Amino acid sequence: MCDTLVVTPEASATGTLLFAKNSDRERNEAHQVLSLPAARHGSRAKLSCTRIEIEQVKETRAVLLAKPYWIWGAEMGANDAGVVIGNEALFTRAAAGPDALLGMDLLRLALERSETATEAVGWITGLLERHGQGGLAAVHRDLRYDNGFIVADPDGAWVVETAGQQWVTRRVQGFDAISNAVRTTTEFDDASADAFREPRARGWLGSTDPDDFALAWTDAEPTARGNGPGRCRRSLELLARCHKPIRPDDLLSILRDHGDEPQWRPDDLSRPSTLCMHAALDDWRPSQTTGAMLSIVDATRSTHFLTGTSAPCLSPFRPAWIDALPAGFSPLPTARADSASLFWRHERLHRRALDRLPELLAEIADERDQADALRIATALSLRDATQAERQQAAEQMFATADAQVRSWMQRLDGLVRPQEPDPRWRAAWAEHNRRCGLVD
Repeated sequence: MCDTLVVTPEASATGTLLFAKNSDRERNEAHQVLSLPAARHGSRAKLSCTRIEIEQVKETRAVLLAKPYWIWGAEMGANDAGVVIGNEALFTRAAAGPDALLGMDLLRLALERSETATEAVGWITGLLERHGQGGLAAVHRDLRYDNGFIVADPDGAWVVETAGQQWVTRRVQGFDAISNAVRTTTEFDDASADAFREPRARGWLGSTDPDDFALAWTDAEPTARGNGPGRCRRSLELLARCHKPIRPDDLLSILRDHGDEPQWRPDDLSRPSTLCMHAALDDWRPSQTTGAMLSIVDATRSTHFLTGTSAPCLSPFRPAWIDALPAGFSPLPTARADSASLFWRHERLHRRALDRLPELLAEIADERDQADALRIATALSLRDATQAERQQAAEQMFATADAQVRSWMQRLDGLVRPQEPDPRWRAAWAEHNRRCGLVD
């Protein structure tokens, strides 16, 4: 489960494209942030993706990736040409096939091989038609899905939605959002040759119905269960509410959204998932936001902000550039909790805070937002600085963010739990803590 947002330059307060995404995964799927340099490869080189091996290209671009620890591909990322991509799980009627490329593999492959968003769309759709998509995409459960993408560069953005090896694309105008639901209906710019052949043969589209990708391919039950349509409506509603033009901090607020319900609590089992997602039971809200990213996409040099942690409501966004990634994103976390990695250090705060989260957020939200606004302004002022200057600033801002999080932990200790959580919720978290070895 994920949510991705994009604002095109004409609708953006910075005059540049804005991109943001929450990556929602299983609660122990540690989130890695890493940058990889450009590389050259032999003419017969092969590439091992998550499930299958494919042909490598001769040259790959430098990339910044945010990804689950065990997957070759990435949930979101950027390259040194200014292309950014985020993906979403889509639940469709397409038959499950053999192991193939995961959507996250398609995302990374497109970033490594593309100079523009248009090229990236071509790589995603071309690789999809050649190799297909599919395979187990979760650690502790049998989860398989198709994928949607927002693909953007400094000039604009595209939505790509897929079902098996079929696809449609549409150009974004102003702003848009995708979640875990097929949204493209009859208005699209391009489609695979057979995008509507099987739906008509199976009666999913009537003989006189127009070509409607969402109607043709949506698998309604899992789509509704994940609340993808509800979260997408919420994203679009919040984007529409923003004072125009839309600012980078507006997107951070959306990534941190828990809805308008004043009594929201993460342990309330009566509520569906929110944009800032907090896991509950294994069969009800099993996912949580394990990482988040904001990108200000500039033709000269894009600036990125990443949590590297779960719960964007409870995490600073740390500045980074592809060539100036703070050292604090290493060591990369794995399946086992440790005391060194950013992800697992933050989980100690996050999991302790869950039964007092609204109370803690009431204490810290203003200072969190002010600090993020200062980091955004500082990082943007460094767009034309040298690599060494940007690296030094990124390290300093990372350290300041760490100190801020430590102060939140101290404040948490003084907060009283307002009510006893549902025992099923508490038991589910205790089991996942046991699995990863997270103990106080």
